[in-house]
Amino acid sequence: MRNQKGEAILFCVLILVALSGLLTLCSLELQHHFSSMKKRTTLFLCVKETKGELHLYLKSMGRLNWLLQNVSRAQMIAIFYPPLWPVVGNAEKLKKVAKGLQAGELGLYFAKLNGLKVRGCPIDPQMFLNPYQLGSDFGFKRRMDGSAIIRSKKWTYYFLKRPYLLTLKIDASSIETIVPNPTYQAEEKGAILSSLLSSR
Repeated sequence: MRNQKGEAILFCVLILVALSGLLTLCSLELQHHFSSMKKRTTLFLCVKETKGELHLYLKSMGRLNWLLQNVSRAQMIAIFYPPLWPVVGNAEKLKKVAKGLQAGELGLYFAKLNGLKVRGCPIDPQMFLNPYQLGSDFGFKRRMDGSAIIRSKKWTYYFLKRPYLLTLKIDASSIETIVPNPTYQAEEKGAILSSLLSSR
């Protein structure tokens, strides 16, 4: 009888040890999944915020480029009409102001990117090269009309926070208009994240 009680107690202890081990394994697994989800969420939020800053920058640069191009066209017309010659000088002042605003936008954009990087956002280093060619004329290389030269109309940024990788594809084909409309497509290993990173 005493032997049966001992075996029963031993059996209960073994079951408790097994259950305890199982609970520990489940707890570790949940902790791992929680950590992974936290990384993934942080990455998504970082990409969304970075995309927002890029969007504001591209829209502002596109509008100012449109202004510079059209002021230059107006100057060309004014040259052939003598009563408008005084306007040509004012146009140059306006172009200088627009270039100064673009230089300010560049500084602000870099400051925002640095702020995101300091917070731990895994920003693609290519973003710091800037979508526009940098130079000595108010911070940019420029065309004859004074507009800043964009490096490419389409490009991709990569955001990596192991084990997750997000890509952000940008199409800036319609950037130099009065209403710039760059478009974005974000993907995580081939899955389109339409709700989180949709165009503004």
